[in-house]
Amino acid sequence: MAGTRLAAVLAATVLSLLGGAVSAAAAPTHPDFRADAVAAGLTADQAAALQAKADSYLATTGGKQIAPNKIDLDGNATVVLTVPGESKVRNLKTTNTAADWDPCFYGEQHAKDGYFCAYSQEWYMGDVIEAYNCASYSLPNWTGTGSWINQQTSGTRARFYGKTGNLLFTTPVPDSFDESYYWGPVWSIRNC
Repeated sequence: MAGTRLAAVLAATVLSLLGGAVSAAAAPTHPDFRADAVAAGLTADQAAALQAKADSYLATTGGKQIAPNKIDLDGNATVVLTVPGESKVRNLKTTNTAADWDPCFYGEQHAKDGYFCAYSQEWYMGDVIEAYNCASYSLPNWTGTGSWINQQTSGTRARFYGKTGNLLFTTPVPDSFDESYYWGPVWSIRNC
């Protein structure tokens, strides 16, 4: 009886250890920025949710996470993520709670020429892709209605492509924008 109990305890321990090994293997291989997010004033729950969101973006867009809410897309663009529960991106490098400078939006800051920005939500809200260098990049899993601003150099147009690489839309030249654009069929964007 004691041998059976010992065998059961050993089997449970081995299964537990294997489960831990499987979980560890499935963990992201990139840096985790939760501690930085907490240091910038987020709660532990917000930091965990933000990191999960960043992990999801990294899985679909690639790139490298460079801050709690920023992903560098191979030097071609930056994805800036909203903090869970907020509608506008902000700088998490400091404890500043003000909205992050948006290189495309005309708000309180003057727009900086040369950028194309795509937003996950209407009216230039939500997560944003800030593209400066001429390149093609995959659109995250944005299936709803968002928005975009073309604030690139004179004459430059962005192009939106579908799943098969078919051209769906070409933006007008700068300064152009759409505060309510349906991202559903768009799989990639070339900002120039």
